[in-house]
Amino acid sequence: MKPKLLFLAPQNPYPPIDGGKIGIYYPVKYLSKYFEVYFVTPVKIIDERVRYAIKHFECLGIKYFPVEKDTDDNIYELIKNVFLEVPFKWHKYFSKKIYNLCKDLISSEKVMYIFTSTPHMALYSIGLKKRFPEIKIFLREHNIEFSLINQFIDVTKNPLFKIIGKWQLKKTKTLEQRYWELFDKIFFISDYDIEIAKKLKPKLTNKIYLLYDGFELNNVSYKNKDNYDHKFIIPSNINSFQNKVNMKWFLENIWIPSLGYIKQKKYVLSITGGEENQWKKILGYNNLEYLNVKSLGVVENIDEVLSKSKYIISPTIMGSGIRLKILHGMALGKVVMATKYDVLSIKVFRDMDNVIEFENATEFFKKIRKLEAELSLYNALSKKAIETIKYYFSWENYAKTIYNHFIKDDL
Repeated sequence: MKPKLLFLAPQNPYPPIDGGKIGIYYPVKYLSKYFEVYFVTPVKIIDERVRYAIKHFECLGIKYFPVEKDTDDNIYELIKNVFLEVPFKWHKYFSKKIYNLCKDLISSEKVMYIFTSTPHMALYSIGLKKRFPEIKIFLREHNIEFSLINQFIDVTKNPLFKIIGKWQLKKTKTLEQRYWELFDKIFFISDYDIEIAKKLKPKLTNKIYLLYDGFELNNVSYKNKDNYDHKFIIPSNINSFQNKVNMKWFLENIWIPSLGYIKQKKYVLSITGGEENQWKKILGYNNLEYLNVKSLGVVENIDEVLSKSKYIISPTIMGSGIRLKILHGMALGKVVMATKYDVLSIKVFRDMDNVIEFENATEFFKKIRKLEAELSLYNALSKKAIETIKYYFSWENYAKTIYNHFIKDDL
């Protein structure tokens, strides 16, 4: 008989079509090989899509319990948060209905393990641990929450947002580190984040671990295509604040300063994740066509679009954890152009070996010229990228590692 695991996540991850959902869906799927999984998430409303997800997980042998809870931002709730110890983001995900469901599942099903997929779901695990001291609780740090808030304060020009950010930073930094102490084990998904945690909490190094997310490709028959529809592409999500900041930085610091050369070579930058008018407003440029920038909108089959692109760009100057676009591009055997921030975040990423690192426009296009002139270099990078994904970023190994940590403690 499999041991029983309660898996807590902030959203319904099916279908797994973006980074947040993928980081939930595949751990649940692969952990079900080792555990009897009771999967709980908030959902805004239980509609046809959620009912379909319940059936999908049932086919995988996973018991999915979606609970109605609106987690949208609310200015009234944000103001009320002044009087609370818990940060706004974490508080808005908490529901007594969800907590009571989890409590009942632990009691009735004899659940002994809880896996919490993000810090803002940690309130449930902490409360359940107090109620059931014998259970083991693990936390996956998708990103360090207070690190993101700190970055937001640095980049926002709105004085009111800066004040709100500083207020939330103080709460989040204090509580997030306190939660690390209360969990039995914490898994960080990037080398950069785990080093921050070890410096802040050196006494917790015995229960802090590095565990890279996996990446799983669908069956892609066109991944070795030689004729490319898109030279350069940035897969993005217009609803992410970090993505907006990163996209604008790349446009203004890498692309536009080289526009003469770009037009001479007839290069085009394709972007996804939003309609053209939306990107025009966010980026602050009304004529993207003049800049040789093309919006592909919200694409249904991102595998196909990336497969037909030559260079995948990850222009990260703000973020935490690991960028899905890097793993996706590498898995497809593409050359991924990544910022120094990206490369330093994961130690197995190496410049001119399995990714290409850049810091400025000069370096970016110097390396592009070299790659365009040397097909053998492109092919070598492509091969090494695929090997890196297969060796270091496996969901099977991810689930097995978590299982071994849980079970090892009980031997």
